[in-house]
This record gives sequence, C-alpha cells and structure tokens, in this order.
Amino acid sequence: MKPYHRILTGIGLMAILIGCSADKKASSPAANEIPANPKIKLVLNWYPEAEHGGFYAALVHGIYQSHGLDVEIVPGGKGVSVAPELELGRAQFGIGNADDVLMARSADSSMVALMAPLQNGPRCIMVREDSEITSFQTLKNVKLQIDSGRPYVPFLKSKSLLDPSVQIVPYYGTVAELVSGPGVAQQAYSFSEPLLAEQQGVKVRNLMMSEIGYNPYACCLVATEEYVQKNPELVKKMVAASVEGWQKYLESPQETNAYILKQNEKMTAEALAYGVEKLKPLCLPDGLAADRMGQMTLSRWQTLRDQLVALELIDGTKAVADRCFNDRFLESSVEAAAKP
Repeated sequence: MKPYHRILTGIGLMAILIGCSADKKASSPAANEIPANPKIKLVLNWYPEAEHGGFYAALVHGIYQSHGLDVEIVPGGKGVSVAPELELGRAQFGIGNADDVLMARSADSSMVALMAPLQNGPRCIMVREDSEITSFQTLKNVKLQIDSGRPYVPFLKSKSLLDPSVQIVPYYGTVAELVSGPGVAQQAYSFSEPLLAEQQGVKVRNLMMSEIGYNPYACCLVATEEYVQKNPELVKKMVAASVEGWQKYLESPQETNAYILKQNEKMTAEALAYGVEKLKPLCLPDGLAADRMGQMTLSRWQTLRDQLVALELIDGTKAVADRCFNDRFLESSVEAAAKP
C-alpha cells in the first residue's frame, strides 16, 4: 500500500459518501444545480478567523449582495471536511489550501480552486527565540508537536530537515507546552499561534515552510468542476465579490473583525488585529498590487503537484495540475476591477 493511501484516510470517507450518493444524484435533480435567486453556502475549512476575513468582509459590507448573491458562510471545525460538502451539494463553495485540492482530486473529488487570497502559505514551525534553533538546518534536540499526517511532514523528511534528534509528538492545538519551558517546538500559522505565545511572555521565531520550497496557495475559494460548468455566471460573481472582499478586509478590517468575533467566541479582537497585519504580506507579497488579488499560476500548481507525487502522497494520474485550478473567472474579476 502506497503512503498516500494511508495519509488520505479522511478523504477516503469522502469517496465513500460520494459513492453512496451516486444513485440519488442520478434519479433526482443534480445536487449542484441551483434555483433562481439561490441561497449560496460557503463552508469554511476551520473556525472563523482572520484567514477567512476577506470572505466575511464581502458578507459584512454587502459586497456579495451587490453582486446579486445571497451567501451564507458556514463555519468549519475539526469535524468538517470541505470536499464531501461540495460533492454532495450541501454547499456550493468552500475554502481549502492548494495541497488539500490536490489530495482531494487524488481521491476522486473534482474540487477546483477559483482564487487564492494567500499567495504565500502561513505554515511554519514555531520555536522559542531563546533556543539555539534559527533555521530548519538547526532544528535539533527538540520535541516537535506536529500533525504527522499533513503533507509538509514527509516533505521535511525528504529534505533531511527532521533530524533524528527531533522527537515528533502529536499537536493538540495549544501553545501551553512550548511556553512552559525550553525544548519544545510546534507547528503554527504565522498569523495566529505566535501571538498566543508572546501574550504569555515567550518570544518566538517562525521557520516558514514557504522559504524552503513548500508553498501551497492558502485559503483558496473552491468548488466542484461540475458546479462551475453549470453555473458560470454565478461563479464569476462569487469570485469577483470575494476578491473585492479581500481587498476591503486588508484595507479596513475593523467592522469585519467585530463580526468574526461574534461567530467565534474563542477569538479575541487582539488576535484578529494581529492576524490581519500578518496576512498582508502573505496576500500581497513582493509589491503585488491589490487588483491582482487571488491570482494563481500553472507553474506554482505544477511544482506542488510534482512535490506530492514525488513523496507518493497523491496519484499523479488523477491530480493533474491544470485541472486543479480555474483562473478564468479570476481574470474577469481583475479586468472589472481595473475599469475606471
């Protein structure tokens, strides 16, 4: 059994659900078909946070409504898997990272990315600033809290960046052990966990995965190929409105952050303010203009696809780079934004 079969356990459930629903789809109106003036559901890949800010901004500021869309944003969480929600027609759009899209397609989903607000991935390994670890090459003699099922872990191993002295242990979603004393590192998102550690008096250093060549687009707007093909005008509006939402959020996040706080009681105003500031260079790196928000390139998708194939995490005959994303609607939204 190849490693990608073991890693795709969660997506395997999706395949079962899709198979079980096949007869139902064949005998009733297609799950992805929509009525006039539809109620559109956008399902998140996690609880509402700053990483979803642009989509919430489009809702809060009436941008979706101005495009003729009635959008409901459905929070995600530990028990939510985006691909089955889309495939079974329970949601029309979702949020997922580029490696999630490739993994899903390898498991026979038709998920496709439509825009990528985060050009550089936020994934990092967070270490204490008072440690001797200053790079992945010096990541040694430490207990590393990490989700070993995520694709970036075998990537690190393939680059010989997980020294034998590194003890890999499960990650439980807290910074408690890292701040309690030396000798601990953990996975993190650069716009989230570092603040939590610093609030408890521990300065940290982020070792960014993007800087060593593993850089999936993040927080992508996704749908299924079937839905996109049947509803091109609606998809065009959704992409354009989402791009505008992200532009608004990065420019003026206060009202949106207040709304997110109401959707996620575990979030704090300080964490959201910190998050949006850290998101700006991820969304608009290297002087990228705001009117190019969300862009994607085939070369980036091809690089990521080839990495996952080389690691035997996906079936390359199913996960084909140019089928994993569709920037046709993104291009039209950029052209519209450029008009005076």
